[in-house]
Amino acid sequence: MPWIDSSAKSMRSYAKGRLSVLLCALLVAGCGGSSQQSQPPLKSQTITLCATPAASNPSQGSGTFQQIKIDPAVYGTGSTAGWTVFAMSQGGPLKGSGDPQVFEMAPNVVPRAWARWDTDGVHAADFNFGYPAQAEASGIVFIGGTTTTVLFQDEFPVIAQFNAVVSCNAQGQPVFRGAASLNFYRGSLASPAYRQYIIGIGEIQIDGGVDGVSFDEVSGSYEGLTFNNNEGFDDADVADFGGFLCAKYPNLTAAQWQSQFGVTAADNLNCSAAAAISGRAFNYRGYLARNGWDTNPLTSSNPLATEWGVMGYDPYDGTFTNTYLYLVYWQDIVATLRNYARLKYGREIYISANGIYPFVDFQTVGLFDHNANGPGGSSQNFCPLTTNGDLDGTQSLMPAFLYMQQHSAYVAGRSVPVSVFIDGSVGPMDRYLSLPASERQDYWRIYMPEAYAVGVHFAMELLDPLGNPSATQLGLMPFFDQASAFYKTPAHASLYENAQNLTDVVTVSAPKIATNLTQLSDGRTVAHLINHNYSKAFQAQTGIVVAFPLAKAPATVTLVSPDASGDVSLPFTYGNGKVQVTVPLLVAYAALVAQ
Repeated sequence: MPWIDSSAKSMRSYAKGRLSVLLCALLVAGCGGSSQQSQPPLKSQTITLCATPAASNPSQGSGTFQQIKIDPAVYGTGSTAGWTVFAMSQGGPLKGSGDPQVFEMAPNVVPRAWARWDTDGVHAADFNFGYPAQAEASGIVFIGGTTTTVLFQDEFPVIAQFNAVVSCNAQGQPVFRGAASLNFYRGSLASPAYRQYIIGIGEIQIDGGVDGVSFDEVSGSYEGLTFNNNEGFDDADVADFGGFLCAKYPNLTAAQWQSQFGVTAADNLNCSAAAAISGRAFNYRGYLARNGWDTNPLTSSNPLATEWGVMGYDPYDGTFTNTYLYLVYWQDIVATLRNYARLKYGREIYISANGIYPFVDFQTVGLFDHNANGPGGSSQNFCPLTTNGDLDGTQSLMPAFLYMQQHSAYVAGRSVPVSVFIDGSVGPMDRYLSLPASERQDYWRIYMPEAYAVGVHFAMELLDPLGNPSATQLGLMPFFDQASAFYKTPAHASLYENAQNLTDVVTVSAPKIATNLTQLSDGRTVAHLINHNYSKAFQAQTGIVVAFPLAKAPATVTLVSPDASGDVSLPFTYGNGKVQVTVPLLVAYAALVAQ
């Protein structure tokens, strides 16, 4: 993080969102040109802005680069102690009575219990606030939510207002998504007016008593129609980009701007202006058009493409899009909502987003295809199948869960709970729903403990907003109730809270067993074992000899497993700095607790 003071998706179409949207979007004229879509133009053709910029740039100051400051108020202080069991239930209307499965299972947290979509959720009257009240009375943390960058024409029916918040491509045209009859655009988080709109939606839910707010599709305004990153080139983003460039390179002469970046006087990049407006008149779209890059702005031929950056997962990579999305626009939303709750109600709220973000109280990571959540930022298949379409339970997801845990600590700058859930109507969700009932349950018996073993909470899937079968309809509620009871039992819950992942190796005498070693704050060491001897069902392993290092001989070694009727103390030996124990039976998951 060489020049940022940190003080301390998720790029996919919302075709994975609600499919029953009743909107036929109209063609929008804005951003200096008309849309390429085949719909009739809107009546007003007079607006030439898209996403009106702020008056000044947050990275400017006194003619030299000023680090982006992180407001301490952006960090929440609410306790997440005891958050062991997460359940994803986000279906049903906002005015509905809620999901009875939530009250049957009684998880610790519902990380996004509803989500505002289009104009459904922009007024307090759109919500049944009795639902969060009932959840909180039952000891359940109720997190509300909203889509963030998904923008429909009817949200801003006045053309001037719509053009002032919509994100555009490099040719200055709003990017329209007409697939699956969704008919939406993207709002620009660079626009202060749009950020205030999103903040206002969060304030309505806070007024209604939710414990927190979760944000989906935060980075969507940079994705482009075909996920080619040709978006976010609206006036607000471009103005901030010009200020960003002048702040980052305050001493370049006009000749150097031209020799290094091809910027000429025609591009109007004035870095000698007053600090607050330095660079903000930069005509970046004109620069791209003049060079023939306006249909492919991130081409390697464009010397400013690396400064603009590719929207990704690193707030500290030094590029404009990642720096400003995470540390300026997102920070503004989070800090404003936290201060609103503090000043008006004297309480802390919880903030999360779909993905891995700074300033959150906990991460909520959607598992979908074409992700970057595998080891080293690779793409991970989160529901592996065999060629016959059965669950490939021989595959381990533990390295991916561990990577997400580590990446969260880097991005957030502190340790916060990490939860994951099966996201979307395609990819892992489709494959999961295609499984036979027994294998669907086995999916949870394998991958939920794999997540817990490295300190990640896999939210059990109760209800989604797409009309897919609920957990009750799939026959999963008895298992989920049992799993919830197991992980919520205080003696078991303590095995997963504030656990530190160790790099020491656990050796086992049987093949295809994933392992991880953790240490708890009270000094206990836990060896986690997940059985991947699987072919349409678990192949139970017996008499497994397990060894792992300990600084001294433990007093007891206890076998803990959701597959057993209770916890059992096992005999063990200790020598050469290792404890050795024989596990009599491993079906799906077991933990050895050395104390």
